[in-house]
Amino acid sequence: MTFKVKMDDKKIKVNLEATNVKDVLQYCKPKEQFVLVKKFWLLGTKEIPLQRIWKEYWLTRERVRQIESQWLMRFRRLIIWNERYLRVIDEAKKILDINWWFLQEDDLIAKLINKWIFKFSGQELKLILVSDFDIYYLKRNKYLNKSFYLDPLFEDLLSQMSVHMTSFFKKKSKAEDLYEFADLLKAEFSKTHENISYLKNNVFYLNFFKVVRWISVFDGKIWLDTFIEVNPKTIKQKIVYLLRRVNKPLHYQEISTKIMEWFSDKPVKVNTVHNELVKNWEVFVNMGLGIYWLKEWGFEWGTVKDIIQRVLELAKRPMSIKEIIKEVLKEKMVSPNTIVLTLQKFKDEFQRTDKWIYELKK
Repeated sequence: MTFKVKMDDKKIKVNLEATNVKDVLQYCKPKEQFVLVKKFWLLGTKEIPLQRIWKEYWLTRERVRQIESQWLMRFRRLIIWNERYLRVIDEAKKILDINWWFLQEDDLIAKLINKWIFKFSGQELKLILVSDFDIYYLKRNKYLNKSFYLDPLFEDLLSQMSVHMTSFFKKKSKAEDLYEFADLLKAEFSKTHENISYLKNNVFYLNFFKVVRWISVFDGKIWLDTFIEVNPKTIKQKIVYLLRRVNKPLHYQEISTKIMEWFSDKPVKVNTVHNELVKNWEVFVNMGLGIYWLKEWGFEWGTVKDIIQRVLELAKRPMSIKEIIKEVLKEKMVSPNTIVLTLQKFKDEFQRTDKWIYELKK
């Protein structure tokens, strides 16, 4: 492959009314086309980080960065006076301004797409935003995920805040309320940066929390993403979180439905949920009729006979059938007649001491 094409893009005019952003590639040098197609997921290809590009295609890391930078400058010169381009930038600035100058990459692009005023794809919108001088692009780094912002001094401050957050949560044993923690962070940093207005607004902090690596926000709580409370990943973890949250027994089909409502990232099958409930008997208790609860709340697996024995052992006294039925139904969803028949059937374990009064046989 040779790269000897020379172009004078000052003489080129691109009409975006009749041309898609990706079609502007034809005005670029071959090597620029090659890098940008890979980097920005254009032409249906999957986005590849610059690090992989220079490793896989025998280009030095610095050369790939140079090509990207040169092409973005060329791209901006080609379309800078185009109304569709300027409209995208204008809308993006408005959205960032409303959100206190900061949004993660996916959120800003999604908000632009939801405007229903652009024919650009998400990848093309990202390319336009990255090429602009007034909107700053924060690439993924050690502390933060990809995002867009308006303040040129933003990145150092955000990295400092993310280090502070990670250190804070490593010393904690439980998750923090999202808004209470935003207030803590606001008090800490707005005091030392009084001239920065966005540090005094909760919307900024809520957007910032989404970008910090190693941090998860879920259901009004914030903590390190290694903790199940804010980042349940497996089906088992999601069931545990769900049952703790609703604080009542649920049928396995209802559990499946709620997992889909609360954790919509991946579809889940009813059979998968049921299998997790059955095999994790040390965590979940079958209360009968497909209804499950958590063992940590003091309930045990067992037949009606096992539960009656446990109830009488805990009571340490004879109990009426009415009392026994009441206690058994707390752990097992069965017919009261089943409980009565069990007392009558297992005469070696239960003995009647009076009318409708039973105790464990000594």
